[in-house]
Amino acid sequence: MYLASVFNNNFILFSIRLLSALILLTFCFISCKKDDSPINSIPANDYLDQHNIDNDSIIDFMQNHFYNYNDYVNLSPDDGPELIIDSIKGDNSNKTPIYDQVSSFQIDVKDSDGNLFPHTAYYVIMREGSGESPTVADSVYVRYKGMLLNKDVFDQRKSPIWLQAKNVVRGFQEFVPRLKKGSFDINVDGTYKFNDFGIGFVIMPSGLGYFNSPVGGLPSYSPLIFHIEMITINQTDHDNDSVLTINEDLDGDSNFDNDDTDSDSIANYLDPDDDNDGILTKDEYDADGDGIADDSDGDGIPDYLDNE
Repeated sequence: MYLASVFNNNFILFSIRLLSALILLTFCFISCKKDDSPINSIPANDYLDQHNIDNDSIIDFMQNHFYNYNDYVNLSPDDGPELIIDSIKGDNSNKTPIYDQVSSFQIDVKDSDGNLFPHTAYYVIMREGSGESPTVADSVYVRYKGMLLNKDVFDQRKSPIWLQAKNVVRGFQEFVPRLKKGSFDINVDGTYKFNDFGIGFVIMPSGLGYFNSPVGGLPSYSPLIFHIEMITINQTDHDNDSVLTINEDLDGDSNFDNDDTDSDSIANYLDPDDDNDGILTKDEYDADGDGIADDSDGDGIPDYLDNE
């Protein structure tokens, strides 16, 4: 029991210290962060037309390129090779193309008129990981590498960094739940050794990246590649109201800022009283302690969202 207590306390201290130390870096981070204030954006193309253009470019890229898949065979628990992508030609003419190794997922992107357009992203999981998966709302402790289809590296973090999954570009955000965190050992010098963390990469169309915004020197309408190592995670409850942030996305669109039950201009995930009835959410979410949100009047609306 004592060792378990020390282990848990050390991990909590580790997470807090890392989060505090790196929070400024996270705010300065631009290459996979959402572009909330586009600068010098060009007029937006039609989402469907641009997705078709991007998808054709991505498929052509995957059919004519391979990644260093042999480096990911029989990995040691703490190993995380750097992703290298090269053309299939010359000495590499017998390599297996990325196209033959990917899976895909679709995400709906909403335009300014509220119309939804499906966007396809392609991914490869080199190692799934051994622990829990993050949600699209959680804090993730990751190493990553960002590339364009011309193989230029536009950003890279070889040392892990904490990111809020809800604050990064949509393709990055929606990919991280497909990886699992690893485990860790505490070395004699107090440092940490991470093992069996998830590793994968995703190739996304510009609609899941920055679309028409030339952020950080990236060209507008750039499909993006992110190689990610999912070191560990922290579940988030941004307003400490006992409701995890992921459960405050009531419409399930991965946009946490448009859920505002009491229309007080404070999104639920930042609002300690979601229904503005004068009772804090943490005090009426599960008053009987059965693990289920209370619904005192049986109207199908949990008490913490029901101002009646």
